[in-house]
Amino acid sequence: MSRVALLMTCVAAACLGVAYLASGAEGPTLAPRAPILIPRAPGYFDYMQVDDQYRRLLVAHTASRTLDVIDLTNDSLARQVLVGEAHGIAIDIKDGRYFVGSGRPSLVVDVQRKFMVKQNDVPMPGPIDAVAFDTKNGAVYADRSDTGQIVVIDAKTHRMLANIQVGDRLEYILYDPVSDRIYQNVTASNQVAVIDPAKNTVVATWPAAPAQALRGLAVDGPTHRLFVAGANGKLDAIDTTTGAIFATADIAPGVDQIAFDPVLKRVYCASGTGLLSVVAETDSGITPLGDITVPRHAHTLAIDPHTHNVWISYGSEDNDYVMKLVQVIPSPSPSPAIIPSPSPSAS
Repeated sequence: MSRVALLMTCVAAACLGVAYLASGAEGPTLAPRAPILIPRAPGYFDYMQVDDQYRRLLVAHTASRTLDVIDLTNDSLARQVLVGEAHGIAIDIKDGRYFVGSGRPSLVVDVQRKFMVKQNDVPMPGPIDAVAFDTKNGAVYADRSDTGQIVVIDAKTHRMLANIQVGDRLEYILYDPVSDRIYQNVTASNQVAVIDPAKNTVVATWPAAPAQALRGLAVDGPTHRLFVAGANGKLDAIDTTTGAIFATADIAPGVDQIAFDPVLKRVYCASGTGLLSVVAETDSGITPLGDITVPRHAHTLAIDPHTHNVWISYGSEDNDYVMKLVQVIPSPSPSPAIIPSPSPSAS
């Protein structure tokens, strides 16, 4: 049996059970569905986003130099758009654009949202990692992976508006419309930089310890909580009104991207080690619910806000996949099943 056939068989068997929280905590569990095969060049995925209005999963397929679009109405690959070495993804709903950061060549790529076709390559002064879109001022914020600067461009005209010096080794960036602030993880100083988009200046820096080697960011705007993941296995909850850390939870080591479900009040943390940590937001802070076993190399994820399903992407020795983890109500005596991991690879 080929590796692909073996993987498909194992996952189909796993779908008869449910993925479980290792802590045995109550609450929603996740059932795996058969992975979707994604054509690729040898390599890996990066950031993921869901476009709920168009029912699409957007996946940065870095080594294939594509933006992969999954149709969430039938769980199939709809299109691969050539964008360069894809990393961050941002969505401009009002003017119908996807923005993709490319490391090589150094670009922000403007993709027409409705028809999923590339409109423009916007040259950047250096390689771009994460991107964020400010829905209030209509600007794209793109962090450079070389100099520690955030490049700000007008989403419509592509005119460069500012270069914001933040610090070395930038990771994730996001915009919170409630606080009207841009938040940027700065790995070198182990801080979160806070940017006022009205002035395009850094107005605060917040220490993130005990989280270290900062990676993912997520925000619950209405409760004024910023979630900051460290690759050292710590998740911080920061009060965005004060910048103070008021809670910390243990998560799997090596976490990269995280995502927050505002309805279920869950923070999902993807680790390439084969674990996906689930943390509950509570009135008093955050509480770890446990880890779910997923295929190795699944270090990025996205939440479908319509179904609350969790999507992951990962590479095996032979192929690349995206996989849906479906929210299910646990039975009184569930029979837990572990999602099998594909053969280790360098992807």
